[in-house]
Amino acid sequence: MPVESIRRTWNYAQLAKDTAKVRWSHDDKAKQAAQTLVAERLGRMRGLPQKVGQMMAFSRDQAKQDAFGVLYESADPLPWSVMRPILQAAWDVDPDTLFQEIDPNGKAASLGQVHSATLHDGRKLAIKIQYPGIHDAVMSDLSAIGWLAKPFGNLSSGFDLEGYRNTVLEGLKSELDYRLEANSQVAFADGPGRSPWVIVPQVDQELSSENVLVSQWVDGDSWQEVQSHWSRDEKSELGRRLLFWFLESLFEHGQIHADLHPGNIRFLRTSDGPKIVLYDFGSVCHMNMTERTTLLRFIQSTRDQSESPLPLLVELGFRLDLLEPLASRLPALSRVLLEPFCVDHPYDTNHWRLSERLNDLLGAERMNFRMAGPPNLIYLLRSFHAMIMYLGGLEAKVLWYRAVQSHVAKHRQAIEKLRPPHLPTPDYNTLAKHLKVQVLRDGQLKASVTLAAAAIDRLENFLDDETLRRIQEERIDLVEIVRDVRRSGYVPGSVFELADPQREVKVWLE
Repeated sequence: MPVESIRRTWNYAQLAKDTAKVRWSHDDKAKQAAQTLVAERLGRMRGLPQKVGQMMAFSRDQAKQDAFGVLYESADPLPWSVMRPILQAAWDVDPDTLFQEIDPNGKAASLGQVHSATLHDGRKLAIKIQYPGIHDAVMSDLSAIGWLAKPFGNLSSGFDLEGYRNTVLEGLKSELDYRLEANSQVAFADGPGRSPWVIVPQVDQELSSENVLVSQWVDGDSWQEVQSHWSRDEKSELGRRLLFWFLESLFEHGQIHADLHPGNIRFLRTSDGPKIVLYDFGSVCHMNMTERTTLLRFIQSTRDQSESPLPLLVELGFRLDLLEPLASRLPALSRVLLEPFCVDHPYDTNHWRLSERLNDLLGAERMNFRMAGPPNLIYLLRSFHAMIMYLGGLEAKVLWYRAVQSHVAKHRQAIEKLRPPHLPTPDYNTLAKHLKVQVLRDGQLKASVTLAAAAIDRLENFLDDETLRRIQEERIDLVEIVRDVRRSGYVPGSVFELADPQREVKVWLE
């Protein structure tokens, strides 16, 4: 076995040891120290391990942000003395003769590092240089992907591992060959990049090669700077533009930037409002028209509660044998998954509590749903997760259905022509439509409130102070009551009742 492979295998063994400390540590300080140690090791290993660390950093968990955020772009770069010969070999000329200046201090990423350079005419370029030996390291990473996945969310038990490995390998072809990434960047600029809200740096094809990618230098505010220094109105408009552009990118162009972590994106304030600067086009998700129209029909039918979700999920590539045991819960699950599209008001993703609600709804069977998903949706889900994180961080409340309805209207004919498999399964008639709250005093109705059934997940917000006080006195576990409703699949029925000689409160789903 080559020395480098032995070293990388040893690093994986140490990584497993370090991540075990993270998983089993009960002391917050010890856990934080172990996370920092893992982040440092992931940064030194580069390649796929560093990408996993970047995914870990893009989290609502502040401890993970603190420990792994350094991996976005501040991992230690290789010395210029190592990277300069790669440029000279690629261009067959001394790099110093082509530029007025090259910054020897690069910004490290997972597969390469970026150096700024200034041409003799004053134009500034970004030169991305691939790390020497990274191709072989990534191939080694892929063989260990099951091991790598377990410490970071147990991916190996949630996906078809072979399908996942093949999907990652296909995606890495573009990331490991900068000529393919250059072509992808040009195609993206001609598609989703035509939005007036988005800037895709122009590629210099003449200077780009298999391991060198040269493009226009475009800078902007980092995600951290946006969160710290932009006004509430600026953040709100940025959130709106991000979501509208994301859906346009998906449904009109069939291309999604699948690596939207904060190291690959910058933001600009302009006289025309906020703009989004995108970097790194090695990972772009493509969806064909059938997949896009099926997804639009899934969104629309979930909003209208007009069609059983199982056939549409199967049409999207989900495994029928794994979904059938969940058939009775799929309508409720779909409403939770697509809740932002189903409401008629600007949606705050910070109140979604998606993981918590899905875990309660599916219980032990949540693994069925995770395993049922097709590997080719991994990158779409990763990009969707990024959108949720940005909207939450911006505290931007956006009317999601308005963002998607133009795409539904434009593709209505294709949507209606779809013929998903005929599978007789429970539909949305099994779900409660409304949450009802009634207060009676001395037998007389004093208050009655009717809300959308989804309000049950925020029940405490709709109860008056006196009722909340009585609930506390009676030691009623409101959280557990709501969890029971989720476990039932949000079916109609009584939620709880409170009664004393003067006052009675009834809460139910119907």
